Amino acid sequence: MTPRALAAAAAGVLALTIGYAGLRWGALVAGGSDSYGYVSQAELWRRGSLVVHQDVVRPTPWPFAAETWTPLGYRPSPHARDGYVPMYAPGLPLLMAAAQTVGGFCAAFTVVPLCGALTIWLTFVLGRRIFDPPAIALGGAVLVAVSPVFLYQLMNAMSDVPVTAFWTLALVLATGRRPLASGLAMATAIAIRPNLAPLAAVIAIWMWRTIADPAMRRRALLWFAAGIAPAVAGILWLNGALYESPLVSGYGTTGDLYGLGWFSSNVANFTAWLADVETPVVALAALYVALPRALPPPRLPSARLLVGGTMAAMLLSYLFYQPFDVWWYLRFLLPMWPVMMLATVAVLHGMVAQQRAWTRTIVPAAIVLALAWHHLQLARSRHTFELGRSERKYVDVARYVAAHTEPGAVVLSHQHSGSLRLYGARLTLRYDILDPEWLDRALAALQSVGRRPYLVLDGNEVEAFRRRFAGVSAAGALDWTPLASLNGIVNLYDPLNRANAGPPVAISPTRGSRGWLACENDTAAGQP
Repeated sequence: MTPRALAAAAAGVLALTIGYAGLRWGALVAGGSDSYGYVSQAELWRRGSLVVHQDVVRPTPWPFAAETWTPLGYRPSPHARDGYVPMYAPGLPLLMAAAQTVGGFCAAFTVVPLCGALTIWLTFVLGRRIFDPPAIALGGAVLVAVSPVFLYQLMNAMSDVPVTAFWTLALVLATGRRPLASGLAMATAIAIRPNLAPLAAVIAIWMWRTIADPAMRRRALLWFAAGIAPAVAGILWLNGALYESPLVSGYGTTGDLYGLGWFSSNVANFTAWLADVETPVVALAALYVALPRALPPPRLPSARLLVGGTMAAMLLSYLFYQPFDVWWYLRFLLPMWPVMMLATVAVLHGMVAQQRAWTRTIVPAAIVLALAWHHLQLARSRHTFELGRSERKYVDVARYVAAHTEPGAVVLSHQHSGSLRLYGARLTLRYDILDPEWLDRALAALQSVGRRPYLVLDGNEVEAFRRRFAGVSAAGALDWTPLASLNGIVNLYDPLNRANAGPPVAISPTRGSRGWLACENDTAAGQP
């Protein structure tokens, strides 16, 4: 086989491996805010309505009633007093809904692993379009595949890997002179994450720079815009239908999400996380853009515009965004990983371009393999490959609640406020929004209408609950034994039976099957 064929075969195997890893070790559960929000919204699309109505809202006597009855991943509808609507953009849920139409409920969880595999293959294809030798394309694909943040998000039913796949597809199709198809891929990326719409300007400017004939240039730009237009129009229409106006998303206004004062915090966070997670080697990608004459020319005209433009647009999209304090929020920048890793490997090759043939081959490959080993060990140390097992808690707790509580019960919860509805068919009430002075009265009000209240608290939520309610509520101290507990982490409390002095019943965790086989045993029993 030729070096090109060997590189392509290796990239294909790597892509398949990533897809398998996502299905084998991924969290194929609609658990916390993001995964529950996306998977449950997919079901709403299949039902044909994005508004969930709740009869319980109107007679509720406490303040912010609609908010307290709204699970994570959703917000009260401004157009229907008794309804709530999704917070998240529709792109990923629509992909999940399409998969479910073919393969049932669990098929929603194939979308992220498949997009992960697609990302690796497209990184290789993009690298072949831009660089020689093929080892650069393969090295870039390897560094994306073993990136701790990429692997972490591969294990979660969230939007980061899918938007990376479709942005990279848009680049590949643009460099292949297929502007309409590139626009459609860009439209999908926008539908998944609308705030990345400015990335389209990178491709448009590149087309303007690289197509010499004015008529062909205009046609290419028009076709590209035609591909994007449905997503932009659809997002504006959906925002207007669900929220306050076409320019307001499920997260709120632009002013709610962005602020000049967050710039320094984000610069510090992203810099520290990149150095820690991806090592300082990735700074070579900036050298690729900044020092064009120091390296061999790329195969593609104005390649640095695509590489540098992607990284600049991604950074500008999040340097002023509301900051977070956990390393895996590097996920926001994940769409620039393919070009960043390709540029990094290109610089490694460029640094030894004048050396002997074996040096040009062995040294960059050795560095890439050393980085790959380091990244895999780091991902393992941060429990990336245990996410599938740990996230099973949402299903295990919901199943127990469904089996041991009354069908009309109401569960006060936060992190489990969605999964208890989906897997346990129990109505949930957000305690973190409930006015502290209303806790005891809310428990009594629920009991008076035949809805027995329970509490499900996860980890640090126990102390958060006490801080919120202990000073104003008899139940707020949580000074009685839980009714049941999952590994001492997730606890089920019965506030109407505080005399229980025995140890909590142990909720049995899922054992045996992992990944796809475990998901096949789940059922979506309740409402989104």
